[in-house]
Amino acid sequence: MKISDEQLTLINLYKNAKFSEKLKIYARIIFNFNQIKKHLDNYIPESGSVFDYGCGYGIFSNYIKIKNPKLKVVGFDISTTRINEAKRSSEKTDVEFTNTFEDFELDNLKLVLLIDVLLFLKHIEKIELLKKIYNSLETGGIIFIKDTLKSESFRFKYTKFEEKLKLKLKVYGNDVKPELNYMTPSEFVEIITTIGFEIIDIIPENHFVYPGIFIIAQK
Repeated sequence: MKISDEQLTLINLYKNAKFSEKLKIYARIIFNFNQIKKHLDNYIPESGSVFDYGCGYGIFSNYIKIKNPKLKVVGFDISTTRINEAKRSSEKTDVEFTNTFEDFELDNLKLVLLIDVLLFLKHIEKIELLKKIYNSLETGGIIFIKDTLKSESFRFKYTKFEEKLKLKLKVYGNDVKPELNYMTPSEFVEIITTIGFEIIDIIPENHFVYPGIFIIAQK
């Protein structure tokens, strides 16, 4: 597997991370980054503000800022451990990271990322968050969602088992609720369009093990 210059740049940002976290970060950059990047690149704005909700270690927040330094990029995650590593990485990128959602006024956003986040939220929490994002986006702004695809497939059942195990072992930290709330594509579409978004694209994720879906919508 060839590692791209973009991946090497990101890896270098986290060279001072704690060893236990560094392994997780590098695995995400090496094995998951390109799969998301190829869809995300089409929606990185030329100017304005980007908000990465559930940014984790800040990999895609940093990537967007590196891709276009003119952008204001803010990353949020409830995990103190991950945000601390994200903040350490941002010394070279100037991305703003926080684990307090209220720290920033979210107005006139051009792009919002929700990468592997919604599965951890209850149905009503999903709706409340998506409404807040809709109101914070400027007209024409984009919401970029990647999530696990609910189905009857073996891949989904395996993924659900693995995620439950990760939650039990607190792989995501102590701050993530120990519950999973997956949705089918039709359920995603119903929520998003009811709020007012217009669907731009729905892309199944062709991963060998994990069943996923990309949903890109516009205000």
